[in-house]
Amino acid sequence: MTTDKTATTTDKTATSKIRLWTAASLTLIPTLILVLARFTWGDRLPETVASHWSGSTPDGFSTTTTFFSIALAISLVAVVIACVVAARSSDNAPLFLAVTSISSATLATIWILSVALTIDAGTPEDARIGWWILAPIAAVLVGVLAYALPDQQRNGPKSPLPTPTLDTPLTSSERAVWVGQVRSVWPWIATAGLVVLVIATAAYSDWWVAVILGVSTLAVTAFASVTVRVDRHGVGISSWGVRWKKIPISKVKSASVDAIRPAEWGGWGYRITPRGTAVTLRSGEAIVVTLENGRLFAVTVDHPEDGVKLINSLVQAG
Repeated sequence: MTTDKTATTTDKTATSKIRLWTAASLTLIPTLILVLARFTWGDRLPETVASHWSGSTPDGFSTTTTFFSIALAISLVAVVIACVVAARSSDNAPLFLAVTSISSATLATIWILSVALTIDAGTPEDARIGWWILAPIAAVLVGVLAYALPDQQRNGPKSPLPTPTLDTPLTSSERAVWVGQVRSVWPWIATAGLVVLVIATAAYSDWWVAVILGVSTLAVTAFASVTVRVDRHGVGISSWGVRWKKIPISKVKSASVDAIRPAEWGGWGYRITPRGTAVTLRSGEAIVVTLENGRLFAVTVDHPEDGVKLINSLVQAG
């Protein structure tokens, strides 16, 4: 029996590795296609290509060689990152592989499309993108596939989690407060990238696109630091002193401590899934609240034990 279990575990590990490296290959393949396209066109490559459009008309140009060198350099960095992530098999692998594959696929698509449209038009000024603008957008689907490929499921069903309470039960007249906090690095990294994108968009595209990206940037920074407050009113979630989520105690059935992974809840940030809602900033311990309607609400936070005890005690105290 032990041998069978060991063999099953080995098979699952091997399958997960294969799926990880398959997802990583989605970063390598667009890079190879980029290089292949460069050598296939050969002497037909124009000296200058249209590299940016306002509507269907080009309003930005770049030398083909410079454009290719930038696209290739960034894609090769993405390939190295994808290989390291696949080799380490971390819980964050699906997210990183999604980002690297989107980067390489988008850059390859944009360069190839720019060259093809310029060659077809004869001059970069006469190139027209039209519905081809959907091609770089469709590159995002490669990232979706890279995210979905790695095995993100935990082995076996979980047993019911305990619902601990305070050692001394609360009376209806007593007041108690618990505050927990968690910080994360990834929102700052995403914010830095978005800021660069906002600046570039403001300089080379329509202003309203930059405004949308700016609002998105502010939303991402909200997850750099999240505070959880538990009191007689319920469970509150806030960022930078602004509360944006509140669960009344009257709607809570119980609470427990559980170790969760963002991959199980659809990724990082504020996630809504069929099983419930989660605020995930990292892998690790979290407060998992079971609501009266049976849905779950989870939030990763440092040292959640006392918070869970207080929630259950408040529920019991009514």
